[in-house]
Amino acid sequence: MTIHVKTLPDNVTDQTQRSPGRPDLRQTLMRLGMDWYARLSPEGAGRLVNRQFFKPGRLPMPYRYESLLDVADSHTQLHHGTNILPIYSWGEGPTILMVHGWSGAGIQFGAYIEPLVKAGFRAVLFDAPAHGRAQGSSTNLYEIAEVVKRVGVNHGPVHGIIAHSMGSVAAARAISRGLDVRNLVMLAPPSDLQTVVHGLGRRLKLPANVLQVHKRLIEERFGTDVWSELSLVRLAGQLTQRGLVVIDSDDRDVPPAQSHEVHLAWPGGHVLHTRGLGHHRMLWNPDVVKAVIGAVASPA
Repeated sequence: MTIHVKTLPDNVTDQTQRSPGRPDLRQTLMRLGMDWYARLSPEGAGRLVNRQFFKPGRLPMPYRYESLLDVADSHTQLHHGTNILPIYSWGEGPTILMVHGWSGAGIQFGAYIEPLVKAGFRAVLFDAPAHGRAQGSSTNLYEIAEVVKRVGVNHGPVHGIIAHSMGSVAAARAISRGLDVRNLVMLAPPSDLQTVVHGLGRRLKLPANVLQVHKRLIEERFGTDVWSELSLVRLAGQLTQRGLVVIDSDDRDVPPAQSHEVHLAWPGGHVLHTRGLGHHRMLWNPDVVKAVIGAVASPA
């Protein structure tokens, strides 16, 4: 099967290709507004941060691989709560399920589709709630993990999973909840939810009392075990699957040290170190794609 990809200019297809050091205007405005609000009401500011925390951004369209969605061999839907989520697949054979990260979309794995199909696999991707073309305005990692499990069960057996960033936490959580998977690849995985929350606090320069309100509200909603249940380092230690962790030294979204913690905790995990790809370009770099497919396609 040969798929022809219509390549679009980078400034149209990928919002992640910002120049090094160029400030994110939206984040700067948020930081200034939050600083003002925090002085007025730390409780109110913390509640606002908490509400926004569960509302991912949408990948801007058209994306570089969006045309692949029009030639999918199968396009089905998953009804999850009140939302409808799209699921796409290409090829026949053992299933390779791809799990995108926060504010991403399944089609970010477009570079993997043709190589997987040529290797004799069925490539399956989906958009999580409030992501891509899926319905919804907010979500959380528990919900995304549940969706990963449902998609895997409905389109399995799953030979392997390729997950990116926060999608790695959802994938590992789904596996811990009973999803049967032979191989797993994690691209730029964060170490745990708590580190992600503190990273947000640093980026927005949130006062400690505002961040504490945000954390308290997370615990009130999900329980105090949320931090251990969504710790990828802890989950990785329980994995029996073989696989790969891809870490780029220039990743500005997930510090490489976090991904390295995940690798060290995973008994069956190997590591691929890259340089200069950052957090997103590893999704379509030819050398990474080749290595990832080799790992996820292993007989186990």
